[in-house]
Amino acid sequence: MPDKEPPKRPPGEPKPLLEENIAAVLARLDAWYAAHLPPDRYRFNPPATEAQLDAFERLVGINLPASYRQLYRWHDGEKDDRWGHIYGLPLLPLREAGAQWAAWNRVLLSLGGDRYKIPGRGWPDGAVDSAYINPRWLPLTHDGSGNHIGLDFGPWPRGRVGQVILFGRDEDTKTVLAESLGGFLEWVAGLLDSGNFRLEARPDERVLRVFRLKDPPADDFQDGARAILGAPGAIE
Repeated sequence: MPDKEPPKRPPGEPKPLLEENIAAVLARLDAWYAAHLPPDRYRFNPPATEAQLDAFERLVGINLPASYRQLYRWHDGEKDDRWGHIYGLPLLPLREAGAQWAAWNRVLLSLGGDRYKIPGRGWPDGAVDSAYINPRWLPLTHDGSGNHIGLDFGPWPRGRVGQVILFGRDEDTKTVLAESLGGFLEWVAGLLDSGNFRLEARPDERVLRVFRLKDPPADDFQDGARAILGAPGAIE
């Protein structure tokens, strides 16, 4: 693939990280999960320890916001990639989040350190880096095919530090889902409380994850999220 000039970063600085307490939305999600998800299939791990969080912070070299630590003191993710709590996507345990982050850095090394070797775009324009990978993206979920919902600590000037984005192997358009972790969780909780979910597959329907959006009826939460927000899809 021929080398291209990297995209021009807009002038200015991104909005600062939002300091937020996510206890209320975690309790809201706890209540919804308890009421709707079979506990024998949808199982969180025990909380992470401060030592585990400190080790993860040292690994990635990013000061973790209080909300991130709060999330992992709630649960250290989950193990099952079919019965994840984020519309079927599992919240990654810290150990796996670190492994995915390290794997992406090895990919970047294989590209000669050129984040733009594989072309992409960002949405909204000027809010998120259009790079194929950025070391300041922390994976929060994984779909088993190299794609993530994650936290962005290297946003472009029209974005915000700590915003939640889509990125990964098939995510040509790096998309901002929410300005913050708390905002993302509130959005998910709102979708669930409004009844926008499916928990069963038809007898003739073969799906990996039965916990999905109802409207739009997307098999992948990432595709449905883009449709809800009006974000573009794959680059033609």
